[in-house]
Order: sequence, then C-alpha cells, then structure tokens
Amino acid sequence: DGRKAFVPAGTTKDYAEWLDSRNPVADNILSTADEFIGRPYLWGGTSGKAMDCSGFTKTVFFLNGIILPRDASQQVHIGTDIPVDTSLEGLLPGDLLFFGKKATADQKEKITHVAIYRGNGKIIHATGRVKMESLRPGDEHFAEDRLNTLVCAKRVLNTPGENGVQWIRQSEAY
Repeated sequence: DGRKAFVPAGTTKDYAEWLDSRNPVADNILSTADEFIGRPYLWGGTSGKAMDCSGFTKTVFFLNGIILPRDASQQVHIGTDIPVDTSLEGLLPGDLLFFGKKATADQKEKITHVAIYRGNGKIIHATGRVKMESLRPGDEHFAEDRLNTLVCAKRVLNTPGENGVQWIRQSEAY
C-alpha cells in the first residue's frame, strides 16, 4: 500500500546474529516476562502492546528461542509433565502452569489459563494486565482462584526436540 516505516538502526539485529544470541534459560525467560509487567490484557493479543495469557507465554518464550503453540489449550500438550499440587514442590522457575477444570468421570479436562512459574509460589501472567501473583495463602497478591483451579504443570526449558518442544533454530519455518 506504499506506506513506509522506520526504526532506529541500533534497535535492529541480523537474524542469524539474533538467533545465535537466544539462550532459553529460566533467568532469561523471567527477565523477558518482567519487561511486559503492566501491559494490558487483550483476548487474542500477542503483541508487546497487549496480550492474552497464552499470547504472553508464547511471546516470552519465542523471544528466548522456543516456539510455543498459540493457545493455552494447545500449550498444555507440549513439554514434560511435572507433578503438581498446592504445595508447588517440584516446580522450577520457567515452568508453565495451567489452570481450568480437571477431568472428572463426566467431563474432560478444560484448560483456560496459563502462567509462568517464578519460584517461591509466585507466577507471572496476563490477566487484566501482565502481573505477578502468588499461589501461597498469606502472601501478598495471593490468587486463591488460581490456586483452586491449578490443573497441571509442564517443563519446556532444557528439552529441545522432546515432547513437542521446538526451538526456533530447529524450525524450517524460521
């Protein structure tokens, strides 16, 4: 349509150089996630301006070199299962926590939300805005509704090529 756009030269990087600089480890995932704190929620959003819960996790992991599916209900099918209960033992920073309704004899599991585990009972997620909350009763910003709807956890870090986890550098699409 003939429109032009400009970006400062210092904000660009050669793709191969950018790709080589991706290091998907927990500290980098959490640092990237922190950059989005306060950004508004938008259902279906995946941009830095606004995002939904799965758009947030997809964007954070992509910026660190890991491709996640678009929706929480799809993201739950990749990675390594991590046993989880309200004690949160066994979780590591960077794990994905999934929320919704557990399967019963009458209904299938339904995943409706995803968050990134920060450690010490804390999560970062997009709900209203990107923010940190706690899953530990008594903590500041305790999210009782999230604790009560915790369904499962997945580990996608340190598992490239396993259980559906794909790094950008391994994808023919990129």
